[in-house]
Amino acid sequence: MTEENRTEQNAAEEPQATDEDAAVSASAEPAVKSASCEFGEEATKSFPSQVSAALEYARANKYEYGPRLRDADLTWNVVSAERMAGDIVRVRLEFMPISGFRGDPGSEYMDIDAGGAVLARRQLSIPKENKPFVLMGITAFSVILAVVVISLMTVFKSEAGDPLYVAGRTLYIRAEEPKQQQFISYQGADTMGTVYNWAMKPEDEANNELVYVKVTLINETSGTVNLIVDETSSTLMDGNRSTYIPIDTISRAYTAEPAPRYTVPGFVPIWGTVKLNAREQVTGMLVFDMPRGSSFSELRWTASDSVTIRYQ
Repeated sequence: MTEENRTEQNAAEEPQATDEDAAVSASAEPAVKSASCEFGEEATKSFPSQVSAALEYARANKYEYGPRLRDADLTWNVVSAERMAGDIVRVRLEFMPISGFRGDPGSEYMDIDAGGAVLARRQLSIPKENKPFVLMGITAFSVILAVVVISLMTVFKSEAGDPLYVAGRTLYIRAEEPKQQQFISYQGADTMGTVYNWAMKPEDEANNELVYVKVTLINETSGTVNLIVDETSSTLMDGNRSTYIPIDTISRAYTAEPAPRYTVPGFVPIWGTVKLNAREQVTGMLVFDMPRGSSFSELRWTASDSVTIRYQ
């Protein structure tokens, strides 16, 4: 082959190599990722291989649940699946015996890689059976009695006597009893007015849960009160006298599919600057990230006033 022919052949091959490189480069472009976190059936649809791998691993390795459950017939429910760093998906499951069980299911999570391998597994809680029926009956009677007594007290007691309704120098504040759950799901509009379903979760999912408090702020003065609701606006004290600050409910919220089990009806986060004219009021939810199973002793409000609400 002459040098001239060889040059022509090389020149003819160069565009082909360039096209191949372009094809490889195009195929290497990252695929569009699915939603970062999904609940229930949507989790299974968005991350089918990882959810399947987690369920198969759980069924094949029941011994990790301990002597009481390793030989039991169990059923599993997919709670959520969340995309983590490095194409890892964290799958959360609930599990409990199929028959003869009344109570709360156990929970665990597994970290699954893109190939379906289980990288980590952590059991968060075990199934917990309810109390015997006799005790349940006594408890139900006590609840009914409490409802009647509270109703009578409400009829004969003025609003000022409500221990959760406290007057400060400029504000009247009512903070309801704190409520806790693993996740919070709710509907709300973004800054453009578009309605989405939002969700929040604790930073340390293995040990913490979210606690929300419904707060009503009333301006009973003749002037305007400007409030800044942020991490310094209040503290929630637990039964061990440890204090916790509210989380930023705006930055910590992310869009997700509806999760009825964790939906908080009427949830409206209160955060940022609030302007209250005379005789105006605002109601919203403060959220705290606290250890699971915490008890509560008091809420201290410090934004534009100083008020302490004590819980019995």
